[in-house]
Formats: sequence, C-alpha cells, structure tokens
Amino acid sequence: MYETPLTGLVLSGGGARAAYQVGVLRAIARIRRESDAPRSRNPFGVIVGTSAGAINAAALACHADHFDAAVQVLVQVWENFQAEQVYRADALGVIRSGARWLTMLSIGWAVARWRRARPKSLLDNAPLAELLARVIHFDRLPRVLRTRQLHALALSASSYSSGQHVTFYQSGTDLPPWTRSQRLARRTELTIPHLLASSAIPFLFPAQSLMLDGLPEWFGDGSMRQSAPISPAVHLGAQRVLIIGAGRMQEPPGRRVDAGGYPTLAQIAGHAMSSIFLDA
Repeated sequence: MYETPLTGLVLSGGGARAAYQVGVLRAIARIRRESDAPRSRNPFGVIVGTSAGAINAAALACHADHFDAAVQVLVQVWENFQAEQVYRADALGVIRSGARWLTMLSIGWAVARWRRARPKSLLDNAPLAELLARVIHFDRLPRVLRTRQLHALALSASSYSSGQHVTFYQSGTDLPPWTRSQRLARRTELTIPHLLASSAIPFLFPAQSLMLDGLPEWFGDGSMRQSAPISPAVHLGAQRVLIIGAGRMQEPPGRRVDAGGYPTLAQIAGHAMSSIFLDA
C-alpha cells in the first residue's frame, strides 16, 4: 500500500537528462533502506510524468508494489542506454531518412506520390517503441491500482490538433477529470502510445495519434506549453509533492559578445524551440 499522507512525484522532461531523475530515485531508495522503511511500500501514491520523465514515471508506477525493484529496473535501463535504443542510428536508416527529406525539399512538392508519402519526422523512433514494450508493463497497472499500491498515474502530451495540453491519467478510484484554460485531463487506460506521444520531440520524432473524447487527435512532446506541471498531482489528490526536474535552476554567467549581423534562421528556430519547451 502507498504511504500516507498522499505524496505526489512529478518527473519533468529533459531528454537524456532524465537519467538524473533515476539517480535521485536510487538515493531515495537507499535512504529508505537505511531508515528501515519497508522496501516494497511505495512512497509516492500519485506519479506524474512528462516526456522522458513520463517513461520513468510509467516504469515506476507499473512496479509500485515493490519500490526498490522498480528503481533498480530504471537504473539498469539507463546505465546501459544507447542511442540505437531510441532511434534508428544505423547507416541505412540515416541515409533513407535523409534521402526522403532531400527529395521532399527539392522536388517532392511537385510529385503527387511524395506529397502523399511525405516524411513525418527526421528520425525513426521505432526502437524506442520496442524498448518501452519490453520495459513498461502496463498490464500490471490495474492490479497495483486495485490493491492500493498506487493511487494514480498521469502522463502529459500536447495536442497538435487542438493546441491544448492534455493530461491522461489512470486511477484506482473514480477521480473526476478537469478542464482549465488551454489544458485538460481525461481518465483513460494508459498504453505505450501515450508514452510515445509524451516524448515525441517536435520535428525529430513523429506525432502520435491518441483518442480524446471519442475522436482521434495528434499529440507531441508534453513539455510543450506545459504551464502548470504540478497541477495534475494536486488534482489527483496529492497532499504534498516531490518534484525532480532535469533542467538547470540557474543559467551559468556568460560573457556577452557582439551579435554581429542579422540572426540566422537556425538561431530564430532555436529560440522558438526553447520558448515552447517551458521546462527546459
């Protein structure tokens, strides 16, 4: 059974920096062992994750009946992590993806066949889907919720279709959904596609189609337009919250240099990307 008062765990996005979250969780597990806390008891009744943090959150939640074992699974995954487990990094895959984009940018607009089969992203994240299917066991989630090892799991994604930030959650009790300005939450059965949607970095990884209120919508990385990352944990009943971020609290001091000429398209695009990822 999860501990009371009900504590929420919020894991933000941050790409590969989400490995830092696993280090913090391992330290928490060690502290609990040293203080003779039950190793199987889950200290976090509500777990909320976004982007790469959603993957950590789901792995932890699906094994909420044994906190130490869940943390150890995450440690093993991140310690042996390779780029090939996220996207196709082999020469053939890279060449094929590059050729599609070059063709599309050069003559693809004029060829009907290429307009219909335009590339969806720069990288093929099929290996990530395979990794998640091996590591994340969503079939265990109903049982840990039913036996009160976990109160709720929530994963966030951003809808390209509506522009809203959506939190999908699965809970052991009938917790009501909520709607706020440009963000909403819906109770559903969580699956691997929800993780792929939450971690679908714009341009790099393809958007993921999910059902929302009976209609399909296309979703991307949950870090986009995430204006209230703690809100889902509070709505789901958390009385206190631990937040493990993966960004820098303070930017290191830098020396200003002469900007020179007009900003390049790459500079403008980079600034825009930094703006939409509010937690970066």
